[in-house]
Amino acid sequence: MIALRREPFDFGILPASFLLPRAESVAALAPIRRRLLQCAHPSRHDPTKLVVSVTDAAQCMGIAPQHAEHVIDTMHAVAPAEPAPHPAEDDGLPNEPEVRVQHLVQFLFVQTFARPHAQSSLRENGSGLELTHGFHAESGAGGGRDETGGGINGTLGTHGGAYPSPPRGASSPHGSPAKRARSADGGARIERDRREDQLREAFAVHHFNALAGLLVEDESRTNNADGGGGGGGGGSIVGLGGHGGGVVQLTASEVDALDFMFREVRPDGERGSIDDAADAVDAAVATDGGRRVGRLSASTGLFEDESGRDGLVPSTAVRDWIARALAPVERSSDPGSPGGSPHRSTGGSSSGTHAPSGDPGFGTIEIGGLHRGTRVVREGDAGSSSSVAVRNCVDSVVYLLAPFQYATVANCVDCVVVVGACARALRAEQCERLTVIAASKRFIAKMCHECAFHLGVERRPAFLGENRGCHVAPYNTFYEQLERHLESAGLEAGRCARWDSPVVLGGGGGGEDLTDRLGGGVDKLPAEKFSPFIVPFRRQTPNASSSAGGQGQRPPTQANPFAVPPEYVRALDAKVKAVASLRSALRDAGLDERSRRELQATIQAFFKEWLMTSGSMRQVYDLARIERGEEC
Repeated sequence: MIALRREPFDFGILPASFLLPRAESVAALAPIRRRLLQCAHPSRHDPTKLVVSVTDAAQCMGIAPQHAEHVIDTMHAVAPAEPAPHPAEDDGLPNEPEVRVQHLVQFLFVQTFARPHAQSSLRENGSGLELTHGFHAESGAGGGRDETGGGINGTLGTHGGAYPSPPRGASSPHGSPAKRARSADGGARIERDRREDQLREAFAVHHFNALAGLLVEDESRTNNADGGGGGGGGGSIVGLGGHGGGVVQLTASEVDALDFMFREVRPDGERGSIDDAADAVDAAVATDGGRRVGRLSASTGLFEDESGRDGLVPSTAVRDWIARALAPVERSSDPGSPGGSPHRSTGGSSSGTHAPSGDPGFGTIEIGGLHRGTRVVREGDAGSSSSVAVRNCVDSVVYLLAPFQYATVANCVDCVVVVGACARALRAEQCERLTVIAASKRFIAKMCHECAFHLGVERRPAFLGENRGCHVAPYNTFYEQLERHLESAGLEAGRCARWDSPVVLGGGGGGEDLTDRLGGGVDKLPAEKFSPFIVPFRRQTPNASSSAGGQGQRPPTQANPFAVPPEYVRALDAKVKAVASLRSALRDAGLDERSRRELQATIQAFFKEWLMTSGSMRQVYDLARIERGEEC
């Protein structure tokens, strides 16, 4: 079985006003593909793959070079594996990662999913859903078309049936983040997420012929594919969709390039090799008697005979195989616990999820529906290939003290989330009064209100859409395993210093780009409001020690390893001096014993009142239960 990769959709979609505003359909990408191929050259790492520079990609897409850098970096963030930077050599080439043409056109293909026309057309007729395994599993083996034209068994229609509205009482995706979090219905949210997964799969299947046309790099085949359409090899190179339009012939290597969109999953829960980072960057193709091993083309079975091994197969055949092989989407019924989370039935991809008690080697740990609580995820709960998602939490503190690939914080209100180290990307979406403290290669915020982000990031933080009252600030905490987790995630504290230069995209109303200045609802946190955050855990846990196997015993982190600008250091020093001055004044006040006891009682009363009103007392109790190994 295979699964549609979520990362390009969850972390890769950019505002239409910023990237290709006139590309409302997949067919509009064909001219960009032609321009990319005209300036492409073989990769230094793998001569069988065509690549372009960032400058050439900018010209082909018709966007400014500085904007193209962010677009390409976003594409690399969601690719199966990040490309290695070009080594510094005296060959006249820039020291920048190569841009693989086939991955870039698929990245642009995913962008068209977010355009209103693309989703509305799928919702109107359910095109492509009748081909997928997940649709058949939902509608039942004996299902048939509803006489009213409303689809099969009330699901997404297969022959013009309307995409159904959410159930009455289901939480709306609109409104403030606080309103969504408080009114979120767990079952409705799971159903909405499941339908979103189905819609993405339907989009990929319905437009697969057009996607296949974008992958073809042989211009001679492109020129020969402008016939009458419909047959085995005829049709325009980029058609209109899965049921008609152009049909193109694909080679095995072009099918393998679909690893950007799909990953292999296995019933035993092991991740398929087409998603392994080593395979993604390895130039060699292993063979077994002439058969391609560990590649998507081998899984299809379409290239096994002599004619298909080095030949061509129609895109319709590949599309039909993908539709049959897609693993059905399942959602659990208990979203209020870390284990109650969406997952693929195969459990074999990072698109799926598992509870912390499962195999920690990969997958996504989900924490959802936490209200006035505390959660801790340690290194023993999650391996270095895991991802994590925190959703629909209110007035809670979440400690994610482990290295992750991807991290998501969505629809959270009045929460604090600490993320140890994130190797690929961290995103915060539709949150209100959220504080995130995180080390990550990349950070993305979308439609967040009055949030504070204390970041150690290697790339410029990106703010998408309408953000209000948000602040970026230096990283302000540490815990004993932090530096080891940074090393596991491939991060260096000295290079993660771009928190103060955010990119603001799509927040200017009519698509104004605010890249070159702060604005668009984001600013630097004033130095006088900066304060350290204490992670209240000491001593390395046994699980953390065992999961570090093979690595040298790095000494515990004893201080914040990230650089803090002088103005923030001076502000902290002023606060420390103010406290010291107050203590000195009280000590030298010459109070008698009775007055001293009254003053102490008054201070303690105010402190207890603060503990209760701020919610800190509840967190103290939560932490005590966590230390005793109890659930809170």
